[in-house]
Amino acid sequence: MMKFMRIAGWITLLVTSIFACKESVIQTPDYTGKEILNIQSNVIHLADNQQIVLNEDSIVKVFYLVRHAEKDTAGAVPDPLLSDIGLERAAKIADIMKGTRVDAIYSPINLRCMYTVDSLADIKAMRLQPYENKGLNKLIEKIKTSEDFNRIFMVGHSNTIPSIANTLAGKDYFKQIFDEDEYGNFIIVVLKKSGNPDLYALRY
Repeated sequence: MMKFMRIAGWITLLVTSIFACKESVIQTPDYTGKEILNIQSNVIHLADNQQIVLNEDSIVKVFYLVRHAEKDTAGAVPDPLLSDIGLERAAKIADIMKGTRVDAIYSPINLRCMYTVDSLADIKAMRLQPYENKGLNKLIEKIKTSEDFNRIFMVGHSNTIPSIANTLAGKDYFKQIFDEDEYGNFIIVVLKKSGNPDLYALRY
C-alpha cells in the first residue's frame, strides 16, 4: 500500500511538472508585430504599455535593423531620395533611438539608405559607416568580434535586412524578403553570453 502511494505521488509530481512547463511556455510573451515607441537605456517600450527589458549582464551585442524608408518614385532615377513620408519615418527612427546607446551606424552607399539614418546620425553626432552588400557576411563577423561596437544600428534593403537578421539569429526566422511596399519593420537581435540570440520582429 505504501509503495502504491509513493508511485502515485511520483506520478502526480510528474504530471504537475509537465503542466507547469507547458504553462510557462504559454505565458512567454510574443512581441511579433508589436509597435515600438522608443528605447530608454535597456528598456524597449512598446504600444499598450508593454516593455521588453534587456538584461545588461547577459548581453554581448544588440543589433537594430531596418529597411530604408519610403523612396521618392516620382522620377525614374537610379538612386532616388526619400519621399516626404520616408523623411517622416527617418525622423521617427531618431526619436525611437535617442534615449539609448548607439555605438555605430551602418548604411549602404545609396541616398535612400543614408537619408534614412541621417537624423539618427545627427542626434548621436556620429558618422555613418558605409558597407557594400557583397561583403555583408564578412562585415557581420567583423562586427560580432569587435570590442569597439556593442550597440549597432544597420539600415539596408528589402532583400538584405531579413538575411542579416537570420544570420545574426542563427536560424531562418524570415522565410522571404520584405514586400516592395513593406517599410515598417524594426528588428532587434540580441546576442547573449548564453549563445542563444533573441530576435524581436517589431513595427514602427
